[in-house]
Amino acid sequence: MTDQELTIENWLWDMYGTRSLQRTAEFRPTATISRGTGPVRELPTRRIELGNLTLESRNGETITLDQHLETSATEGLVVIQDGSIVYERYLNGLQPDTRHLLASVTKSMCATLLGIEIAKGTLTREALVADVAPEFAGTSIADATVGQVIDMTAGTAFEEMHDTLSEQGQVSDVTRFMQQAGTLPLGGEQPIGTLALFSQFGLAYPHGDHFEYRTPLTCAMGRILEVATGRPYVELFSDEVWAQLGMEHDAAIIVDTVGFPFTGGGMLATLRDVARYGLAHLDNGVVDGHQVIPTGWIASTRDGADDTRRAFAACPQLTEQDLAGWSEYRNAFWVVEPGRIYEALGLFGQVCRINTETRTVITRFSAQPMAERTAIGFETYRAHAAIEAALAG
Repeated sequence: MTDQELTIENWLWDMYGTRSLQRTAEFRPTATISRGTGPVRELPTRRIELGNLTLESRNGETITLDQHLETSATEGLVVIQDGSIVYERYLNGLQPDTRHLLASVTKSMCATLLGIEIAKGTLTREALVADVAPEFAGTSIADATVGQVIDMTAGTAFEEMHDTLSEQGQVSDVTRFMQQAGTLPLGGEQPIGTLALFSQFGLAYPHGDHFEYRTPLTCAMGRILEVATGRPYVELFSDEVWAQLGMEHDAAIIVDTVGFPFTGGGMLATLRDVARYGLAHLDNGVVDGHQVIPTGWIASTRDGADDTRRAFAACPQLTEQDLAGWSEYRNAFWVVEPGRIYEALGLFGQVCRINTETRTVITRFSAQPMAERTAIGFETYRAHAAIEAALAG
């Protein structure tokens, strides 16, 4: 497959060797998320040689970080320590000004806006969804709390099996949802948008019982934020988040079949700007002397909570390896070690990892093939651990 052949019909079939995640805006409608007119947050450079670090490959061999990057469908990696870039590499045609699909890192961005609105008093974690947004009355999330929606412990019935995305002709909850999200062709379905699908989702279990990963919930959160504030999501996110973090470039977000922003997975941004987002977390939400992300929200995310730890441990879909890798899913972040390491993750290998002990942010863009994404993913975690160990001193 050549770059020229990428279309909405085929861009998810085989991620390896293509640049479809760098070119999404060429064949999908998007809305611009403005960076505003403020100054760009500078990222000083203090280069450290990390390319020769060694780690265990997915085949059990010892490889260097450079070899890992070249064989793991990585498209870009930036490592920041104490506010300075210590390592940066671009592959597969990615450039510093390329806007790459963030996939589910978008969820963490959406959660940041929620945290800001909660701090303002616009919303609370305890508020019931239908009380905030009456349009969800009668749906599976009507009597879920805002916190349960963002933490994915609301009981909505939806099976998120991404492996079917690369299989032609397969129909599943995910493919039907992605059709309405505007990331797969409609295939004869009527365009009703992602939010209208909630009328079709039943209730699988009592709210709060356990964690299950379901992208539609974060799409609903985008709409809940709109209703609570009375403002369009893209405008709100730009004003409250993106324009406040010293970003260098405008971001963008895919809009669904009826024009609603795909807040569950549709943002596009540059590698350094996502690193700036992670750096804001590392600095407890302060950017250039201004408190942008509320300190309490960052602490809640980084430290986690008993209810989300319990719900995560009770998830029937998670493997022992998953449970060893993360302690919980909190505020749309995967908490690795409460109080120390947490990360935003996206399909095909998008990462923004914050380590408060080593004072590092690791940001990665990838285009991992579906068949290898699990094996590559765990190799990626070993690479990140090697980087952090090298910088710990």
